[in-house]
Amino acid sequence: MKRRFDLLVALSLALVCGMVFTACEDEDDNIKEPFKVTPKSGVFILNQGNFGASDAFITYIDFESGNTTKVLVDELGESAQDLIIYGNKIYVSVTGSSVIWVLSLSDLSVEKRIEVKDASGEPRSPFCLQPYSNKIYATTNDGNVVRLDTASLEIEAFTPVGNNPEGIAIYDGKLYVGITNGYAYPSNFDNKLAVVDIATFTTVETITVGVNPNRILPDGNGNLYISYRGNYSYYEPAISGGLQKLNLSNKTLTEIDAFSNQDFTIINDTLYSFGSVYNPYPTTVNYYGRYNTKTGQIISGEWLKGTSEIKTPYALAINPDNGDVYVADYNFPDEGKIFIFGRDGEKKEVFSVGFAPYKIVFR
Repeated sequence: MKRRFDLLVALSLALVCGMVFTACEDEDDNIKEPFKVTPKSGVFILNQGNFGASDAFITYIDFESGNTTKVLVDELGESAQDLIIYGNKIYVSVTGSSVIWVLSLSDLSVEKRIEVKDASGEPRSPFCLQPYSNKIYATTNDGNVVRLDTASLEIEAFTPVGNNPEGIAIYDGKLYVGITNGYAYPSNFDNKLAVVDIATFTTVETITVGVNPNRILPDGNGNLYISYRGNYSYYEPAISGGLQKLNLSNKTLTEIDAFSNQDFTIINDTLYSFGSVYNPYPTTVNYYGRYNTKTGQIISGEWLKGTSEIKTPYALAINPDNGDVYVADYNFPDEGKIFIFGRDGEKKEVFSVGFAPYKIVFR
């Protein structure tokens, strides 16, 4: 099981790699029915939960009613990692429990709980999810990408890509997968993108990028943006994290001054980012920035105000309807918080969610 360790201290696990075997369950006697809600307009927050505990859950906030609902309390499992909406379904990867949940978007009921295991029954531990052409692609910590069919809700294939893949993006018929080798912690992180041709579902190329790549996003103009963590800068030799732009036509890699070794998002040609550095360890300094992907320029000036209250930024998202900025605060050892800032950067609201809020998705 791997969870994000940028600001905690990483652990190592032994994983067994083998041929794919996936057991899918339509129903499980231990699955309780989730709280029934009908989402129309709101936001989902995926809470990872405590390390080693099966207490991950989803918080749903309804914009119309203002109600906050806990979804699948005590049912998701250990270390929820990613949540995406595709079609009329929600897909949730839970790394520690090695499952992918499929929920109905109409009422958040459970459609399927999919166990992700290899031929010997060992967990593959799904991590990041990416939808494309009626399939869901998931990186798995045993070194593969698995492909899930959205009609049958069965895992139908897998392909090896490299040790401990994490972030995944899709552009022009190819998957771009960040290879971290994260379980070689602390000294042997990898620095590659595996390029998988979707049609043949095989790796056709590897591209060298920053050490320990984590998040990958396309800008729609033939470029990928990749945040990388380095070795957390408290090992010798220290390798800092950062943000890079990869021009896919000529494979040119450029360092971007918009500091981000953590989460970032791209909305309407603006890249919104945050990053954290130790100064010195364990003191952390957090940065928030904006970058124009069309002009290639940093957007100057103060962006968010009142961020000093945020202990450990852990996720970032922009509400596409009104431009509000949502920043998740890990807030260890207490439950996490969500800070909402307006388009003008002024803080509007703070509310508590579950432990380690890691992904923010708008309905």
